[in-house]
Amino acid sequence: MLKDTYVVNFPQVLHFGCGSRRQAAAAADRLLAGQEVRLFLLASRRALASPAGQELLDGLGARVVGCKCGISSDPPLDEVEECIASLRAASANAVLCLGGGSVLDTGKAAAWLSQGSGSVQEYFAGSIPVPETTLPLLALPTTAGTGAEITPNAVLTDAAGGQKRSIRSGLMVPRVAICDPDFTFSLPRRITADSGLDALTQALESYISLGASEYSRGLAGRAVALLLQWLPLAWEDGANREARTRVAEGSMLGALAFSQSSLGAVHGLAHPLGHILHLAHGYTCAVLLPHILAWNLPACREAVQVLAESMGWSGAEELLQRVQALTQQLQVPGNFRAAGLTPAVFDYVVKNCRSGSMRSNPRPMSDDEVVTLLQKLS
Repeated sequence: MLKDTYVVNFPQVLHFGCGSRRQAAAAADRLLAGQEVRLFLLASRRALASPAGQELLDGLGARVVGCKCGISSDPPLDEVEECIASLRAASANAVLCLGGGSVLDTGKAAAWLSQGSGSVQEYFAGSIPVPETTLPLLALPTTAGTGAEITPNAVLTDAAGGQKRSIRSGLMVPRVAICDPDFTFSLPRRITADSGLDALTQALESYISLGASEYSRGLAGRAVALLLQWLPLAWEDGANREARTRVAEGSMLGALAFSQSSLGAVHGLAHPLGHILHLAHGYTCAVLLPHILAWNLPACREAVQVLAESMGWSGAEELLQRVQALTQQLQVPGNFRAAGLTPAVFDYVVKNCRSGSMRSNPRPMSDDEVVTLLQKLS
């Protein structure tokens, strides 16, 4: 059943399309109208060194007063702390992020938490109140998958505490999102597959989420259709302009959907599994997706049937088969055996999977049912 009441929260301005990076300087000027624009730039080295990245940097010119390149995957709390120190030292009044999910999540957290006097660790632990304001943030994603340019959360890792989870606030929604598919043209196949399958997972989970609404389901359904059609073509030929553009669009639409609806058990399990097995988030989601979709089908068959028929397919089972075929085509294994999943980590996964995503899953999973799935995957 779809939600009858809902609130949407997304960027005030959203630019999409090849070349839209050229809107960044004017967008910053409008965002900080009446002030000197002092941007702190947080960027992926690969993206910034690309021709598109250099054009972006040239266009921003003297607006950039500080820069940090290179962020770890699953960003640790101390890197967010370092970014906060750097942007304060530069007296920045806005943050611009250019990169994948880890870069964007780090920038979102730094822009927000820099407005308080506590440490990132204290905010992450919930031991002190979070700031009530944030620095304005402009987000330029360079992969087509995470949707971090849209969402009100950041996934961070407490290395000392052995925990990876989201912090969340409406203040972390970027004020301006600029989705330029040009940045994805140089992505290698593995990142194209992992990020694209993460986007597909997000769209599918949004569509069947207990938090789904007419608003989110319309966006999620279109995202699923785009990604299933165009992701294999982008993977086969990274220079295929149409494929890259449609995959980026599918990722963006899926993010607009799941940022309102929440996700499901794939993401609930992917965070602890990816952390303990040291796997990329998108890859972890891709392994889990066919298994969880099959598990959920008895609880959401009618919705999946409607989605499948909207794409001209016979029904829910054919959609599941198409998802399975796509993961196989993109060279995703059907389990985590090669990654070292063993019963020794089952307790950790069970203990750390009970997130909001799990609560939004259309079919509840008990601890014993989680263990049964992990046994099948190991």
